[in-house]
Amino acid sequence: MTENGQPRALVPGTRIRIDFPDGKVNAGAGCGQINGAAAINGSQLVVSGVNLFRNGCTNDAAYAQDAWLAAFLDRDPTVRLHGHKLVLTDGTIRFTLTDSPAVATDPPLIGTYWVIEALVENGVTTTPRPFPQPYLVFQADGTVVAFAGCNWITSSAAHHDGGATLGEADTTKRSCAIENPLFENRLFAVLDAGEVTLQIEAGRLTVDRAGGPALLLRSES
Repeated sequence: MTENGQPRALVPGTRIRIDFPDGKVNAGAGCGQINGAAAINGSQLVVSGVNLFRNGCTNDAAYAQDAWLAAFLDRDPTVRLHGHKLVLTDGTIRFTLTDSPAVATDPPLIGTYWVIEALVENGVTTTPRPFPQPYLVFQADGTVVAFAGCNWITSSAAHHDGGATLGEADTTKRSCAIENPLFENRLFAVLDAGEVTLQIEAGRLTVDRAGGPALLLRSES
């Protein structure tokens, strides 16, 4: 990353990640979450409706970096793809990004903070509200803890090669103004008693159960 021809350093302990799922852009620079609509017009990446969510981050320097990245994307940079390299420029700022499978080191399943990105059932994808941020953690003692946006869901996991046997799930009974009962119910169905497969690739986790919903997550630690 360079600005005005000079290297620009990242805030220590952060990285920049940009994804382009189905006409959208999701991005982050170490603190919050950025999203918007995205389309290619010739050599230009046209981004509209840019939103930046802090998601409870307390690192002001990292959040300022997120805001800087959001402003960069909002200026509709030019885009070029060279193999695994994606180059974004807006005249003074230049990014060179590498396709994540080429560089990512898969985090461990246990102890990683997994952000819930989507839930897929019968070919229908449900995206949770970005704030409060839903997440899932497999703990070392075999407990599974998930925050669904309002309520917490707990279960247990007996791990085996390629998957886990989940115990009977339990949930809190909070009532929230931003509650999404349908998403919470589907998340509960994923984590309730039964067999699930677990696959980690390029910092992404898929939790899937035969005949039921699949959960798509990304690592944050």
